[in-house]
Amino acid sequence: EKDAKLLISLAQSIMTDVEGSKVVVNLIPFNDIGHPTYRTPSMEKVLGFQKIITDGGVLCYVRTTRGDEENAACGQLATSRSK
Repeated sequence: EKDAKLLISLAQSIMTDVEGSKVVVNLIPFNDIGHPTYRTPSMEKVLGFQKIITDGGVLCYVRTTRGDEENAACGQLATSRSK
């Protein structure tokens, strides 16, 4: 919730400071690549995050994840290799 509110604040600042600007947030859930720290969030959490942002007056979409088969996310690629 804290991160969503920070994002709302940033978006509102941009819309206030830059005349005629609009901000759209695209949420792209993290693709699980087996990293020990980062995991794919549940859709419930993603939609909850989206709701906080839209309730804050910022247009927000949840994007479809792609690249699961290649372990790709947002332009980042990871490879699985055995040692």
